[in-house]
Amino acid sequence: MPAAWSLPLPLLTPRLRLREHRPGDLDDLVVFHGDERVTRYTPWPVRDREETRRALGVRTGQVRAAATGDALVLAVEEVATGTVVGEVLLLRTGDDEAALGYALRADRWGRGLATEAAGALVEAGFAVLGLRRLTAVVVPANSASTAVLGRLGFSPVSADEERLVFELRADRRG
Repeated sequence: MPAAWSLPLPLLTPRLRLREHRPGDLDDLVVFHGDERVTRYTPWPVRDREETRRALGVRTGQVRAAATGDALVLAVEEVATGTVVGEVLLLRTGDDEAALGYALRADRWGRGLATEAAGALVEAGFAVLGLRRLTAVVVPANSASTAVLGRLGFSPVSADEERLVFELRADRRG
């Protein structure tokens, strides 16, 4: 059986702390879990406070990915404010492959925080977990997310009306 994935937390960037979710994150998560501008690009619908509380209950334990289908889901906290402004995840799709996901609250868009947070997780995925391949799926209308993936070195591999698929391979990283 393959080893369970875990990362040394927190992961730190100049402006962000990627860490395990905590029950006290609820108020911050409600801001973007309940925002249609954010959720139109996520696999979850707009959530009310109780639905976000349930989602947070699941996320608080998602710091290990033991098998295909498990996810590492981390809170993205601004160092300067202590506010959770987003989430990043690696969904285990194989022994050395994962799908990258991220969401950021709308009032923090356009500041490079998604690139910073996702970049830290991508780096840890390759360096610590030994990943060989990462994928990411984007709704075609989400040009900002497409730009984030481009800055991180991902290349498009397929597209249709509903989704764009990108990949980044360890042997092709810059």
